[in-house]
Amino acid sequence: MKLPSVTEKLRGSRAAQSLEKLSRVSRRHQFLFQCGLILLYRLVLDFMYLTQLSPIYAYSGFTTDLVWIKYALSWLLVLVCLPLVVGLQGQEERPSSILVTLMNYVYFLPMTSYLGCKGSDLGFFCAVAVYWLVLLAVQLRMPTILVPKLPHRHTSLLFFLVSVGACLFVMGISGIYTGFRLKLNLSDVYGIRAEAVAYDIPGLFAYVLSWMTVILSVLILYWLQKRRYVAVGVLVVVYLFYYSISAQKSVFLFLFLLLFCYLLYRKWMYRWCAGLLSLGVMGCWVLEAGAQFLTPMSLFVRRLMYVPVQLSEVYAQFFREHPLNLFRDGILGKLSYDPVYSIKIPKVIGEYMGTGSSANNGLVGDMYANLPVVLGVFLMPLILVILFRLLDAAARDIPQKIYIGLCVFFAMSFCNGSWSTVLLSGGFLMACIFLYLFPVQKEEHVKNEQS
Repeated sequence: MKLPSVTEKLRGSRAAQSLEKLSRVSRRHQFLFQCGLILLYRLVLDFMYLTQLSPIYAYSGFTTDLVWIKYALSWLLVLVCLPLVVGLQGQEERPSSILVTLMNYVYFLPMTSYLGCKGSDLGFFCAVAVYWLVLLAVQLRMPTILVPKLPHRHTSLLFFLVSVGACLFVMGISGIYTGFRLKLNLSDVYGIRAEAVAYDIPGLFAYVLSWMTVILSVLILYWLQKRRYVAVGVLVVVYLFYYSISAQKSVFLFLFLLLFCYLLYRKWMYRWCAGLLSLGVMGCWVLEAGAQFLTPMSLFVRRLMYVPVQLSEVYAQFFREHPLNLFRDGILGKLSYDPVYSIKIPKVIGEYMGTGSSANNGLVGDMYANLPVVLGVFLMPLILVILFRLLDAAARDIPQKIYIGLCVFFAMSFCNGSWSTVLLSGGFLMACIFLYLFPVQKEEHVKNEQS
């Protein structure tokens, strides 16, 4: 007769039941802890909007109209979505879940603050609510695609050849059009951009050049992983020459974000994301209130979080009264469909606002520009999650510190631009291809995940 094992004896014991109960309590407390951080973050956003952002920038549309029913509805939306947001944040093994979580923190939660404090109309509020709920639900439920990886011996040689080719290409463009100019002064970017508009770069080369932000970034990560620091140094210098061609500040700052994420990022930072952002926002508030130093609040809070939200509302107002663009600026435009507008939609919205600048916008604004709202709130989130699954398939078995910087970059990109633009010229598809080919040994993957 077989005697019961120790595990079987303990399974029904009081000790095992107590341990199981403690485990459930621990998980429950973790859920409540995350909920508390998110609610705190929303409170901090409201405080910043009401005490600094609106008083300083009311002239540019950040007005305050506290209608209590709308303010209460904005909080109700947060509470309804809270379990989905926390559940999504628990899927940190999925790069796409990290990307969507970041979009929640820098776009959708500031959106709820904006809707409540400004008192936006209920039609726009309902569209945002359905869009956000559908995006979270589809992201949580859609399965991941599994794609077999290629042998490392082939991809290692490919990365060496691409590194050489990318350096030659960027330096060639720099030499032909700028005379190997190296400009690192951020105060002179607008003059360089105006000059860059006149460059007559052939269409295919212009596309390849736009991909260099992603290509050079992945190559830097590859050689960092290989500990080939001379190659890293060469690629960083080439990256700075690339930045100097058109002086996009986001390109310059992305280099530091990439290096920070690889060298200093730890997994606990992701779990504390809402708390860290709350500290960051309050730090901006203290610098403005105590030292009248406005720049951090203007760039980090106003520009990063609230301007994309405000532009989404402007897009909604414009396309309620004007014809839809139906993706003519992107995919359908490439298929030779007649344009609805004679200039690009961001320029149209800039002129509508009276600024004359290009008012780029993604997510909700992109939906309003291209689809009927009743269809768009369901179709656009589905399109986005399908794209995000490409990232999951490509980054499988890659350490998180390799792709976390790219997740931050593309979270910002999807919030600020049309999905089709981000997919092609924005480099998302190219990033997926390079991550799929990224040669990481299995033992390296395990070692990095445990560190």
